[in-house]
Amino acid sequence: MNLKSVSEYIQEKIGDILSPNTASVIGIDIGMSAIKFADISKLSDGNYKINRFVVKDLPDGTVIEDEIQKEDELLQALQQGLRELNSSSKFVCLGLSGPNTLIKRLQLAGGMADEVEDQVIWETEQYLPFPVDEGNISFSIIGENPGGGLDVIVGAVRKNVLKTFKELVERANVRVKIVDLNAAAVFNMFEYLLGEGAMVKGKSWIMMDLGAQKTHFMICKNGILVFFKEINIGGLTITEEIQRQMGVSYLEAESLKIHGDGKGNIPEEIVNLINQVLDTFFAELKKTVDFWTSSTSEEEFDGCVITGGCSQINGLAEALQELFETEVQVINPMDKMTYNQNNIDEETLSDLSSRGLCALGLAMRVYQKND
Repeated sequence: MNLKSVSEYIQEKIGDILSPNTASVIGIDIGMSAIKFADISKLSDGNYKINRFVVKDLPDGTVIEDEIQKEDELLQALQQGLRELNSSSKFVCLGLSGPNTLIKRLQLAGGMADEVEDQVIWETEQYLPFPVDEGNISFSIIGENPGGGLDVIVGAVRKNVLKTFKELVERANVRVKIVDLNAAAVFNMFEYLLGEGAMVKGKSWIMMDLGAQKTHFMICKNGILVFFKEINIGGLTITEEIQRQMGVSYLEAESLKIHGDGKGNIPEEIVNLINQVLDTFFAELKKTVDFWTSSTSEEEFDGCVITGGCSQINGLAEALQELFETEVQVINPMDKMTYNQNNIDEETLSDLSSRGLCALGLAMRVYQKND
């Protein structure tokens, strides 16, 4: 289906970077706990090679939701990460998420191009968390609906949020060529990694990106993104609970959450704390799935794929499999993508498999636009 990027207006305003010589972009995913940088190239067989990948951890509280709290620290991490990446490209596809963004499927009556655009604005306005004139809106027509109208996916972002992040990134001596929504980048990566056989008529998938502050929950049916919800529970909730109960630092709590005692063993008290948060998370997931099934009569899924740092929590995939009653797969970009062994070591591969999907999807965007 290939979701178009939001805010493609940027490309019309930065004329010199649209030359054919700017074939690649750096994907930059600014999360709450880290910034991920990806540099990829497209191969002759249509697959992709990861040239470089860098993760720069952020001090606690640098970014909260989509607001920058520690500008100097964020800029320093951007500069350091770009130096380490050492990419030949100076152009960026920047990902955005948070309460000042929107991604939603709409059913429209259809009509001429200008009529469809007007309908998108009218329909989107009721869902936006900000006045419509304060946002940039992009949409992609994904097909016809049973009533004879059009189904579209709408992406939107608040102008001042886009401006703030874009200007800060460009202070690190790169140019922002494309701005995209993280959820769209992740969906496009899921679509690429699952392959055409999974994205066909009659197939339904749950897709989740388990981030630090929130979880992006998506349902894909017939190869189309038909449902999206941002759930305000992520790995940070678990980390903060471990911090509070165990009296340790943020980084120590993160290590306990993923690695346990350093020997691969998760202490029982940590398991109990993780389970307390997961119980709340699973209740929200069940409510979300129940809403979908009750409104569509769709009761079965062909599978569930997950990614994100929290996908590495011990036993999570098995628990989700029991909850959804379908196979759950922790998706790994390395199952389909190759990589430069001179630039990417084993530790980086581990980061790629769990935290790299969004940045890779952002870096892939320029090739999808050229197809």
